[in-house]
Amino acid sequence: MLAMSVVPSSVRAACTNHTGAGTWGFSTSGSIPAIGAVAATGIFTQDVSGKITGKQTRSLNGDIADETFTGTGTINPDCTGTATIQVFESGVLVRTTTLNVVYDDGGREARAVFTSLVLADGTSLPTIITFEARRVFPKKSD
Repeated sequence: MLAMSVVPSSVRAACTNHTGAGTWGFSTSGSIPAIGAVAATGIFTQDVSGKITGKQTRSLNGDIADETFTGTGTINPDCTGTATIQVFESGVLVRTTTLNVVYDDGGREARAVFTSLVLADGTSLPTIITFEARRVFPKKSD
C-alpha cells in the first residue's frame, strides 16, 4: 500500500534569519550609469542575528580594488529580505548599499538587486547591479 501526504501551503517551512546564516560565495554585475560597468566577487558570512562580514575584489571600469564590508540583513517568512552594507577600502568607508534579496533552492542560493548606493560624502548614485550567491558549504552547517 502506498501512502501519500499532502502538505498544505500554510504549513510549508518559512524562511528565517537561520536561512541566511552561513558562509556564502557571491558575484555582482551591472553598471552605475554615471560611471560605468561594475563587477565583484567575494565571500561573506552572515550569522543568525543578521550580522554580515565579508570581503570582495571589485572592478569599476577596470579599476580594481580589494574591499571589506559589514552590515545587517533581515529575512522574511516568504524568503525575501533586505541588506544594508557598508563598504570599506583600507579601513575607510567608501559607500553604503542596500539590496532587496530573495533566498531560493532551499536556502542554498540568494539573488538580489541593489536598491541604493550612497557614497561616504552623501552622494547617491543610481545603479543597475544584480547579486548572486551560493552557500560555500551547502551540505553541512557552517
